[in-house]
Amino acid sequence: MSELDPLSPTPKPPQLFASDPIDVIDAWQQELCDNYHLVAALISGKPPTEAHDVLQQRASESMKSHGELINGLLYGLLTESSEPFFRQLSLVARDGYAHAINRLLLVAGSPKFVGVRQKVRVQLLWTVAALVRANAAGVDALVLALVRQMRGGDVTMANFWLVSQMLGLLEANYAWLVGHSTVVAMCAYAFARLALDMGTRAAPAGLRDRCSEFAVRLIRERFADCAVVGRDLVRVLQAVAKIPVFRDLWSDLLYRPQVISPVFAGVEMLLRVPTPRVFLANRITAAMESRLLFMLEQVPVGGYSRNLTWFVHRFLSTPESDTLYPDIIRYVCGVFHPSNSVLASNIVPRYVFLGSLLLYVRSQVTAANAKLALFYDWMFYDPMVDNIMNVEPGVLIMARSVDRYPFLTASFIEYLAFVADAFFPPMAPDVRQSISLVMRQAVEKGVIHSLLPIYEQPKLGKATRRYMQTLFPMLVPQRESEAGGRAETNGGPESESEEDELAAGNPGLSEPLPPPPVVVDDLPVAVDDLPAVDLDSLDPVSRMFHEESPPPVVEYDSDDDDEEVADEPLLVEDDSGEAWSYSSESLLEDPSLWVFGSMLSDYVENGSSVSEIISVFAQSEASTLAVARILASVALAEDVELEDVETNAELQRMGESDIEHDVLHAILLAAFANEGPRALDLLVQLTRARVDVGFRWLLLCIERSTPPFYARYVERFSSGSVAGALARDLGVLQERFTALFYEVLPLVYAAFPNDLPGSSRVVRSVVALIDQSQVYRLNSLISRGLLRLFGQRAARVVSDMMECDAFEQVCLWQLLAAEISGDSRMVGRVCRSVLLGGLDPQENSEAANGLLAVLRTVRPCARLVSVLSTYFQGAGEQRADLCGSVLTAWIQSDRDALKAALAVLGSEERAALVGMWTERFASRRFAELSIAEMLADCEKSPEVFADLFTPTLESLAVDEPPPLELPPVEVKPK
Repeated sequence: MSELDPLSPTPKPPQLFASDPIDVIDAWQQELCDNYHLVAALISGKPPTEAHDVLQQRASESMKSHGELINGLLYGLLTESSEPFFRQLSLVARDGYAHAINRLLLVAGSPKFVGVRQKVRVQLLWTVAALVRANAAGVDALVLALVRQMRGGDVTMANFWLVSQMLGLLEANYAWLVGHSTVVAMCAYAFARLALDMGTRAAPAGLRDRCSEFAVRLIRERFADCAVVGRDLVRVLQAVAKIPVFRDLWSDLLYRPQVISPVFAGVEMLLRVPTPRVFLANRITAAMESRLLFMLEQVPVGGYSRNLTWFVHRFLSTPESDTLYPDIIRYVCGVFHPSNSVLASNIVPRYVFLGSLLLYVRSQVTAANAKLALFYDWMFYDPMVDNIMNVEPGVLIMARSVDRYPFLTASFIEYLAFVADAFFPPMAPDVRQSISLVMRQAVEKGVIHSLLPIYEQPKLGKATRRYMQTLFPMLVPQRESEAGGRAETNGGPESESEEDELAAGNPGLSEPLPPPPVVVDDLPVAVDDLPAVDLDSLDPVSRMFHEESPPPVVEYDSDDDDEEVADEPLLVEDDSGEAWSYSSESLLEDPSLWVFGSMLSDYVENGSSVSEIISVFAQSEASTLAVARILASVALAEDVELEDVETNAELQRMGESDIEHDVLHAILLAAFANEGPRALDLLVQLTRARVDVGFRWLLLCIERSTPPFYARYVERFSSGSVAGALARDLGVLQERFTALFYEVLPLVYAAFPNDLPGSSRVVRSVVALIDQSQVYRLNSLISRGLLRLFGQRAARVVSDMMECDAFEQVCLWQLLAAEISGDSRMVGRVCRSVLLGGLDPQENSEAANGLLAVLRTVRPCARLVSVLSTYFQGAGEQRADLCGSVLTAWIQSDRDALKAALAVLGSEERAALVGMWTERFASRRFAELSIAEMLADCEKSPEVFADLFTPTLESLAVDEPPPLELPPVEVKPK
């Protein structure tokens, strides 16, 4: 008997998706399953001819009966054998498969498509191929839905299988494909984009070439259909221009457009056509779109960070998924345009979302492609065909970041000045005009009021203002000699030759660049032909788009007040001002390296001799910078994979001896064995080269129980505090290896008891991705006195984290309650900070619940009651309810202490509290309490409660400790 046998006494739930028992089954899934059992009951035990007659008769009864039959047959087609059910479906269908296609779209376009069972996937593609061969009306929508489910940045075998199957389906039905222009354009765009992800080792052999050849064939043979994609087709082809299959097509687009199509006038024609939304949306799967829309339409500004973190961990956690960043940015800019109601609400704006998303970018190449995606519409903006909403996020990021993150605004302005001439030199004047027009339109339409706040920001350098004068001549003052503008300062006197240096270092301002465009993904196009850029004239972020070497990490936070610090990369140079370079041949020529013999060359070739190199280095006078460069050249090589620290730690706990480690692990072990100023200086130089030394060195020091080694490393790295360094390194650990972060957290706190407790940044990392099992574990450690998260700065931490989302607030207060419950002094500090800070119980109910819980654990005192009285006098019914709830708890737990505390208040304050409590609480609930001697007559006379608070000498007496009795001392004579 099969799983779906109608004779089965307990039919199983729908079998389309691999779901857990707790998952909610969609109504349409259950309907298909139920209709299948209905069809099975109708034809069970009947010969084929009689079964056919029964189905035909039932289909003719009504449209409802027809729909039920189609549902049942379709479910059997997807979960059982193909041909019998499809034959019955073809004979019964009265609407040309319209109902069947609509139901198939629910599967093919589902956000849960990744959970479709493999058997159902096979049957689904067989059914789509059959419908294509039958030329059913509407099957093109089904094909487009499946094309969208081919995920970019996904190198799993399931995704490769889907790409291969769809490619085979379309190649086998090419005659049908060319008759549907939208499907032709979508397939050319999608397969060209997917070819970018097929170069990994995990991809099946030949799949990248198949995708590339199919996309090239469609573009060459059906260029008129593909041209509707517009400028994003050029962006995608630019990204794959170095793939051999695409190289000739790219060359023809730039230099021989007539070869592609007689009516094709050149790539300028494509660049002037904005890409329709349907193409941009197709590169985002339905699952990603549903999450993005939820954040951009429903999540307020104060709570989006947790959702974004989840989104990044779900869809952008692997290095291969970096290619998705431009797709997401293009979707947010070109597809999702918020309504006026969303714009007027506190929902997270698009520019805030994109600015936060850019912080997760891991590589220079991805950062360059992300900038290109953000400003792509700027370069060819035409108000007659383009929408101002497509460029609005870029405008607002520059305008709203200038005060807090001026380096970000400067990098965007410098990037616009660079691509204006370098992206496509034949169109350079038009690109400049378009960029200027975007900003003028933004000012005219009220997106921003003026460019002057950006131009006059004192933190922006003179080079940035020059770029603004060139890009936006009508919106900012010109040079002082011409316009008499304000004095421009950059923290000190300017060099007299700065104008000459700027002209030499600003590509595009002096002479055009040769085509084709600049760096794209991992395939740079003619980048060697670009003129040199003067790095000294650029801001730190802009340098990372021109340097060959990876930018170093930021210096550790030197502030003791635990403020947030922007993660801006800093350029690290040696004393001579020479930038980092990782050319192995030039590195080995340093004269100070002669003491190493052949060890360094062996290391460069195969990564060996690390311990010997560092041992010799620690005892010699070799250049620290030179040795660090050589070590980093291997540690940062593209073909070197950094180890999974979390997995290796788990294997080590299990007793595994054969664990593979990376080069950095060997470097850290050797530095630990040769611990001293020289070894620490070497680690500092590696850190500045953006080698992940910080959190790895911390883990090693914790494992070897030597936290002072970490403190010395921080001291030599910068003048910052150990607390700031710990916060940063633990934040990196939490982002990359979450489970390991929560495991070592108590050990790190125990190792640094004077630095970590009370760090808002660390606590924020703790609650960012925590689950209830981890909350229980930490609560247990806190309750036993083995962990102190908040220390003496609990009030400051709570105040800093009042804007966290709901779940983070709940976890924060659970951890806080475990640490300060029963401690009147700490509870008083937190209560004063939260209540006098203007807590709104309606808006921040999690904090109100947490505060109420900790207040119940302490005895009332005059200071706490005074804070409650001050808070109660503010406006709002919710405040009175909170104060009354606290008083109620104290009345039940410690009546005498409450009497003594209230006696200290002024008569007016006491009367207000008594009146509020009597009106709101005494007549409603306290008739049921078993404290008759205190509140038996509350409902009859409020004076009874007032009498409760009459001060007495006994209640005001301060308990003094009993005298210390010492045993008598026997004095012996000398």
